[in-house]
Amino acid sequence: MDLRRHLVKGVWALVDKGFSGLYGFALLFLVVGQLPREEYGTYVLAFTVTNFALLFNKSFVLSPLTKYEAEGVPRPQMLGNVFLYSLTGQIILAALIFSLSSVLADLLNAPGLEQLLRLVPLVILGFFFRDYSIAYLQAHQRVKTMVMVDAVYFGLCSAIFAYFAATGTFDRAVQAVYGHIIASSISSLTAFFPVAKGMRINFKPSMKEFKRMVKFGRYSLSLGIGEITFYQLDLTLLAYFYSPLVVAQYNAAKLIYRLYTLLSQSLNLLMFPGASKLSSQKRLPDLKEVYEKVIAYYFLLIIPLNIALFILAEVFLNLLYGGKYPDSVPILRIFLMLSFLEPLYSISLVVLYGLGRPDRVFRPMLWTVPVFILSNIILIPRLGAIGAAVSFGIANILIDSYFLKSLKEIMGVTLSGIFTRMLNIIRVVCSFAFKKIRD
Repeated sequence: MDLRRHLVKGVWALVDKGFSGLYGFALLFLVVGQLPREEYGTYVLAFTVTNFALLFNKSFVLSPLTKYEAEGVPRPQMLGNVFLYSLTGQIILAALIFSLSSVLADLLNAPGLEQLLRLVPLVILGFFFRDYSIAYLQAHQRVKTMVMVDAVYFGLCSAIFAYFAATGTFDRAVQAVYGHIIASSISSLTAFFPVAKGMRINFKPSMKEFKRMVKFGRYSLSLGIGEITFYQLDLTLLAYFYSPLVVAQYNAAKLIYRLYTLLSQSLNLLMFPGASKLSSQKRLPDLKEVYEKVIAYYFLLIIPLNIALFILAEVFLNLLYGGKYPDSVPILRIFLMLSFLEPLYSISLVVLYGLGRPDRVFRPMLWTVPVFILSNIILIPRLGAIGAAVSFGIANILIDSYFLKSLKEIMGVTLSGIFTRMLNIIRVVCSFAFKKIRD
């Protein structure tokens, strides 16, 4: 399959995730590096609770919008109905978080959390139209507009963090939360005009569209369940058994792992609608080729990076955080090993959705999520943050194995096929290099 026609969109997708990367580095250097450990741990817990609401909305309500819009059939009523369901759900969840702020702060051993949770509804509503717009733009592969919307949010957040750090006043988690409220609200306003201008939308309630949304959403909700469980639940359990200080120790390492996901996410901006299109055209051999090549290039990119970071983990963290997190070194090394599993999870997941097989995502979640929860409950009290990292690895191995089994049954994907493509890429690169040397 000739992928050159996708080059421009692919470059824009990487630019989009470049802004995510900027934000990620702002978190590393300015938030983790500047905030006191307990303040940073409390900040992480506040956004863990926020992400419960945001990820539920994205997976159950907005994923069906992206799926059906990508098929190219105009559905004005679905656009209108999803808008109303999304807004209603977010308002309910925001009100619930606000009313339970004191209870959650006590439960998570974080007295300073209550103040932050009372601001979370403003964060959720600030994200509302931004998230709705991104789902719509992703379906239509309007990558340039997505870049603009993301650039506003991530750029503003980074600038606000930088301002606080430069003035020497960045010592409270609430400052970072205010930054998110401002950036998300302005990002939503930025998205309004380019998205609303080209959108045909009908707000008339439709039971047909509601059933269509629920039919796909009940399975795509497994995406949210996975994200919430694998990336948020371990943080809450660490706070429950210990304190925000241990949450800070753990997330200082896990945040570096999350930067690896930026590459997968940039690819998924095109993989989800691309897989939907190739699947609808019955071009499974082409989709298999794309999938295996994407995974192969990913592995070849991170192998040398991981070797260097594994050896120099202690030096790297000391330089990054100014010696504040020496106890995060063994956790970082665990996550570096687990980074090879990340594309097998995230890219396989969106390909299965694009194939119209969300059931193949939902099924393993039914037993992987309980295993993950149980392993955390057993290992965290005994091993602390290392136990959380080991539990994360166990869950990823289980679910990646099932995803690969599903892709093998559907379109013949195998690990040996991926490794063969890696060898072919190395041969081509070496052949080109030797030719240049001889010339």
